[in-house]
Amino acid sequence: MRYDEAANFLLDLRRFSPRAGTEGIADLLSTLDDPHRGPTYVQVAGSNGKGSTARMVEAALRETDLDVGLYTSPHFDDLRERIRVNGRKIPESAVTEYTAAIEAYVTEHAAAGESPTFFEAVTGMALWHFGESDVDVAILEVGIGGRFDATSVVEPSAACVTSVSLEHTDVLGDTVAEIAREKAAVAPADAPLVTATTGEGRETVREIAGDIVTVGESADDDVRVSYEGPVSIGEAGVTITDASGTLDARLPLFGEHQATNAGIAATLARQLVDIDDATLARGLRKAHWPGRFEVMGDDPLTVLDGAHNPDACAAVADTLADLDYDDLHLVVGAMNDKDHVGMAGALPTADHVWTCRPDTGRAEDEAALAAAFREAGAGEVSTRRAVETALDRALAAADADDCVLVAGSLYTVAEARRRWTRVSVPKRADDLAESRAHLERAHVTPGGAWRMRGKGVHRVVQTHVQKRQAQYLKEELLSLGGECAVSGLNEQARGTLDVVMMATLAQFKRLCEKLDGQPYGLSIYADELRETLDIQTDEGGVDYPWTDEGTAVMGILNVTPDSFHDGGEYEAVEDAVARAEQMVADGADIVDVGGESTRPGADPVPAETEIERIVPVIERIADLDCLISVDTMKAEVGRAALEAGADVLNDVTGLDDPEMRFVAAEYDAPLIVMHSLNAPVEPGEEPEYDDVVEDVIDELRERVLLAEKAGLPREKIVVDPGLGFAKTVDEEFEILKRTDEFHALGCPVLIGHSHKSMFGAIGGPEDSAPATVAGTAIAAERGADVVRVHDVPENAAAVRTVDATRRGADVAGDDDA
Repeated sequence: MRYDEAANFLLDLRRFSPRAGTEGIADLLSTLDDPHRGPTYVQVAGSNGKGSTARMVEAALRETDLDVGLYTSPHFDDLRERIRVNGRKIPESAVTEYTAAIEAYVTEHAAAGESPTFFEAVTGMALWHFGESDVDVAILEVGIGGRFDATSVVEPSAACVTSVSLEHTDVLGDTVAEIAREKAAVAPADAPLVTATTGEGRETVREIAGDIVTVGESADDDVRVSYEGPVSIGEAGVTITDASGTLDARLPLFGEHQATNAGIAATLARQLVDIDDATLARGLRKAHWPGRFEVMGDDPLTVLDGAHNPDACAAVADTLADLDYDDLHLVVGAMNDKDHVGMAGALPTADHVWTCRPDTGRAEDEAALAAAFREAGAGEVSTRRAVETALDRALAAADADDCVLVAGSLYTVAEARRRWTRVSVPKRADDLAESRAHLERAHVTPGGAWRMRGKGVHRVVQTHVQKRQAQYLKEELLSLGGECAVSGLNEQARGTLDVVMMATLAQFKRLCEKLDGQPYGLSIYADELRETLDIQTDEGGVDYPWTDEGTAVMGILNVTPDSFHDGGEYEAVEDAVARAEQMVADGADIVDVGGESTRPGADPVPAETEIERIVPVIERIADLDCLISVDTMKAEVGRAALEAGADVLNDVTGLDDPEMRFVAAEYDAPLIVMHSLNAPVEPGEEPEYDDVVEDVIDELRERVLLAEKAGLPREKIVVDPGLGFAKTVDEEFEILKRTDEFHALGCPVLIGHSHKSMFGAIGGPEDSAPATVAGTAIAAERGADVVRVHDVPENAAAVRTVDATRRGADVAGDDDA
């Protein structure tokens, strides 16, 4: 079974109506030998705030030594988003294995009219994956209610009811009390139920659960919370007070309701583990949750929120009132079964509204939606068919001090968010086998991959677009003599597909011209495609070594006693300074100063010690004719280095310290973001990748977006795929071979391969300078913007050689072929 077949099989189960009770999922799990019996479970129930609360609990627990699973719904683009272990989506291979295991069971029961529903099957997959992954704790967002929800097949050790309001009355009951009774059934046997319900809902919860912990703003609450408002472009302050004292924390989520959710999450985390305030605060600060009052930038202030009912829209209005802006530009698309007039009345009155229609059959007509906002007294109201087009118009109309708000549905937010997250990956296909492999990675059916492989030996681009965009791209590229293969994964709930476009550069240029002015956001995608292929784009931007033609050389300067290659050689300041001067003379464009080793087994170094090691060196070499980078995992150290004269922050943890991105933005310093699940890493910690390059791109994408939201442009965000960090030797060579694909993130690319153990696997010594030089040549030829090396003269010569051949090829070759 292929992944596209497995995902389509699961998504096809949506044709079965939801059913109450846990008997069905219990029976399904029994056929798999009850994989859900191992982990400790947390159930998060409620009418609103479940997803944010679940994410906060997960983020807090991941700061401890626990392995943590998270199950939430719905997803934006990919079914696998619903199920995560330690932040990573369930692999495609696991989805395929699970589906193959239940296929016969589902088919047999469907024939008898007793098929598992989509939610039951996916919940079963989550519980199966958590068991297979041997997680310590799994947090489950309850679907509807609690008593009869599929997640209630487990016995929770901790649970909460965030809030209770009238919802799903056809299933849960017609009153708040009836709905509260259903939700309170998640109460654990051996711990109090945590709840932020009020009034009649709270009394009913107390009646059902017995022992409860209340969270709220009242002095009578067991846990008191206070929302302090925005403290930066991307964070809000909260305080949480309980019997242990008061915790001051920051959240990457805005709104008074998020302070309440944080209070619930903190209480649940403390029920499960002994967690100190600093660890808890650090976890809460990392609880990013896409599309929930997500601030994407401040020029203009741009906010995405999936509010889709009057209450949620009112909460958005209250939260927005805490932010400063001039005019409001609202982009809104909603489903056809929602209270549009109520939503329009609850949202703040906009100066200009663009109504639009997300790509789903449930979407309301944009003209009907416009009528609701005119009735509510909005200013100018315009209609656009596509979300991307409406957002583009709003951003173009807004001044720097205005606000652009996207709301109305998570479908709408998901399409809008792709402006920042969509990647178009340039592929290199030198033969038919490589072309076919590209197609199969995008889940093109075997027959299609076989037929179209010959078209992919020219220029290949893989991207992710809406169904209607995919169809248009295919028709237009075929008319130009190219080819466009569309994924066989045709049932994704959010209506997006992988496509692989194959053409000559000239054909791609003509395609971009045909896309200009087209609807459905295609004209916007034309600009993205031009940037991906570097065609018809304006030169310019920030002047850094990686923006010039060719590859920059970063020399490594370890001022540590225990680094794996040169530990102790440059521990003395004078030796370090002399080494830096020699590297610059040998051709280094950047000198990377590090005061803590990331080799396997390395002991952590306190920030004070790291600062004492690096600052005297940086102060002495700050005037060299090169950039000075600091290799650190700690924002405190990064700040000290920048104050001492450093230019660049190099973070091997990929922004594990939530303050790092803000330090970079404050100093307007370029930031290197590396893919690393844990640093330092230990052998044997390699996770499972479906395709290491595409998975690393996917996981770096959100890291890049965090830095961008803090205020850094992408030309100042350098991505490092992390050779030597949680990858096998084969995966490391695959990354090196496909270096150019990382440019899909719109950022410069750094390859750090120097003297890595991967070279020991090919028959030479691990500490191999010649193999490193060969790796440098490959990386440079494949488009690396920076190579990070110990031996500067040899690697600088390799870079110069590759640059010379590239310049010669550009002069002699025809780039349209």
